[in-house]
Amino acid sequence: MLLPVVYSEIADVAREYPLLFLKDKPLVYALTGIEQGINAYIGSDGRWLAAYVPVRLRSYPFALTHIPDKPREYAISLDADAPQLMQADGHALFENGQPSPYLQQRMALLKAMQQAEPATRAMVKVIQEADILVERNIRITRPDGKTSQLTGLLVVNENKLNQMSHEVFMQLRDKGVLPLIYAHLLSMGSLCQGVLVGKYPQLATHKQVDISDMLQSETIRFN
Repeated sequence: MLLPVVYSEIADVAREYPLLFLKDKPLVYALTGIEQGINAYIGSDGRWLAAYVPVRLRSYPFALTHIPDKPREYAISLDADAPQLMQADGHALFENGQPSPYLQQRMALLKAMQQAEPATRAMVKVIQEADILVERNIRITRPDGKTSQLTGLLVVNENKLNQMSHEVFMQLRDKGVLPLIYAHLLSMGSLCQGVLVGKYPQLATHKQVDISDMLQSETIRFN
């Protein structure tokens, strides 16, 4: 339901996914579903429904793993049970004992993601320490009358942001976090339109509602 993303892809993610923060978590997260085990961005035919696919998914089934006793070095690991590795055809990972062009591309993707994470963590820490995040829940009512609720989400309280002193606001600007804050606020419109609405039509009934007003409520309800 929540996919970690890094700052270098924030502009692309914010156009199609709601961006949220989580308590005690150091990154930003793209909301991909509201019900446990259901990803609204996967179509019935298995296709990814958004134009942009986050780096975390594009790098799968590969990942970087710290090498013990060598904190600055990484090894490439993979999910041995990934269905991509069970097919008879595909891309070679090695050629003549060296990483193939395909694997080199994946390595570059992993490296870029790994390099972007520290900057993302630093930005999120600044936002957390600015005391502008508030906890919100999202609740939907399904056609059968049953409800599902996603709790523990953190969003920027726009009133707190706007009431900041000029000095404190300029400190956020100087630390480079304003683009992330505004990308998050703008991305909340994806709760009421876009891919999520395809899975949860009840979200569309709120498309004319001011998102900033909705975020003042402890629980955002979609009936």
